[in-house]
Amino acid sequence: MTTLNETEGEILTFWTQQDRMHGHQPLGQWLFGEIERHGIEGATLSGGLIGRGHDGMTHAMTLMDVAGQPLQITVIASTEKIDRLLMALSGQNLALFYSRTPARFATL
Repeated sequence: MTTLNETEGEILTFWTQQDRMHGHQPLGQWLFGEIERHGIEGATLSGGLIGRGHDGMTHAMTLMDVAGQPLQITVIASTEKIDRLLMALSGQNLALFYSRTPARFATL
């Protein structure tokens, strides 16, 4: 029987939208850079067509305006790396929603 060499960690997901900024940079792009700066290799920034925020408002991208486009940044890493990232982000006044899910991951 083959043994998989899986790592235990978490999937961390952030939700925001295209028009949100951190300083002079789009929040999604800034966050993606911060994830890399903190030594986390596995991350994806995805754009959605439509989403509903925590306030119940619908946010969507249209042909004429991408400002409301929902964005999702997903990170897969060890719990320790995710803890360090979240601690670093906690002092940034981001008002950024996230979720954490336990995960096992590997490459086949």
